[in-house]
Amino acid sequence: MEDWKKISEEFTFRGWRNMIRRTFEMPDGRHADFDVIGNNTYVTIAAFTQDKEAILVRQFRPGPETTLTSFPQGYVDPTESPEEAARRELLEETGYEADEIRLLKEIRSAYSTERHLCMIATGCRKVGQQQLDEDEFIEVFRLPLSSFRKLLNNPADTTFANVDAGYLSLDFLGWLLV
Repeated sequence: MEDWKKISEEFTFRGWRNMIRRTFEMPDGRHADFDVIGNNTYVTIAAFTQDKEAILVRQFRPGPETTLTSFPQGYVDPTESPEEAARRELLEETGYEADEIRLLKEIRSAYSTERHLCMIATGCRKVGQQQLDEDEFIEVFRLPLSSFRKLLNNPADTTFANVDAGYLSLDFLGWLLV
């Protein structure tokens, strides 16, 4: 597959997320414009206790204008590693620490600059209170493995935002076919 040649790039909007218009020359010589969301690297932390409970959060999300359930998530600061960001976000959003955190997979989107890093955190235990930003309103809860698997597999449930990280983590832990 031949790569396309980028002809130009301009910001069409700058905000919490940016919009970028990129013009490419395609393999047949034609030029085409594409709108791309400019977003930073972020981590999703598939967190589990020693008792095989998933640590999840609920919060209102402006895009779908509803409350979604997810694993803890957050941006990776330029001065920290993905593991450091995962530890920080897990503690800030939930009050939990993990014995071990490791990268499961990097996921890229077709029309975004973001790097989505799916991390797994095992041996999690409650060590403190949430330390939320002023615009964060997050409810933390735990689900036993059997209930988490039902949530993950329920086609009628559209509120769980991290299906990819859910399956990756269960596969990594050997709990996918349990």
